[in-house]
Amino acid sequence: KQKAQYDDDDNVRFVAVKEIAKGWKYEPWLFELLRDRALNDPFVREKDRQRNPRQLAIEIIIKQYPDNPQTLPLLRDRAENDPDDKVREFAQKKLAQLV
Repeated sequence: KQKAQYDDDDNVRFVAVKEIAKGWKYEPWLFELLRDRALNDPFVREKDRQRNPRQLAIEIIIKQYPDNPQTLPLLRDRAENDPDDKVREFAQKKLAQLV
């Protein structure tokens, strides 16, 4: 959890989020951790091919928590407010599919 939240390397944070979601899939705290990462990960895109931990967290939330009452509002927020245009586009596309 600490690597997912505080590591300086965005790739380490990405992998940590991915592994936590696989290994602790049924833990009650997982949704909140993923939501926090979707909102607060400090990722800044420097190269087009970089993997954004915020987008990964959103993808996992959509897959594992589609019926959580916070999922749709989070997706709407990221579609409008994420600082990374690729994440905004992804969230907009998923939002259109879900609504």
